[in-house]
Parts: sequence; structure tokens; C-alpha cells
Amino acid sequence: MNKIKPYILIALIPMLFSACGGAESDARKAVLENLKDPDSAKFGKFTNINDKAACLTVNARNSMGGYTGDQQASLIKDEGKWIAIDMYNQSHDMCITTMTKVSAK
Repeated sequence: MNKIKPYILIALIPMLFSACGGAESDARKAVLENLKDPDSAKFGKFTNINDKAACLTVNARNSMGGYTGDQQASLIKDEGKWIAIDMYNQSHDMCITTMTKVSAK
């Protein structure tokens, strides 16, 4: 039986992690662009509703230096790029309900 060489595993690891990008990674970048302290962002649930809308939970520091608590970033896709349109103090499920209705129009 052939054993997998350690150097092959080391070469494969970066490829596995690079495949983890996509819609969620792009949505996070869009949200980070709108935060006062992007380095403080802690992300939670992500739901890609359809090809036009998504919701992403984020907790980040505000201008006073305190964490806001989980907020829902509502995102729309325009010309292939995610745009964070607003952040609300609401549940993730409520964000999904709202963005499903908005994106159906």
C-alpha cells in the first residue's frame, strides 16, 4: 500500500482553503467596507437567499469602541458584486424574510 507523502499534503492544504471563498467571502468584504472598525468584525450566520440577496450576521465595534451586538447586514448583488445596503438589529430569520421579499420584486 502506498502512503501519501507529507509534502503532497502540504501542497494540497492551500488549495483546499482557497476553495472556501465564494459568496460568503465576497459578502464579508462588502460589509467590512462599511464598518467603522473593520478589524473588530466577528461574523456569524450567512444565508445566500438567491443570486440577488443575502444576509450576514456581524458584530463589530462602533465609534464609541463598544461592540454593537449581532446585527444583520442586508446585501444585494449588483453587476456581480455584493453591496451591503444596511445593518439592522433584527434576527437572522427576519433579515431572510425581508430580503426574500425585496429581491422578488
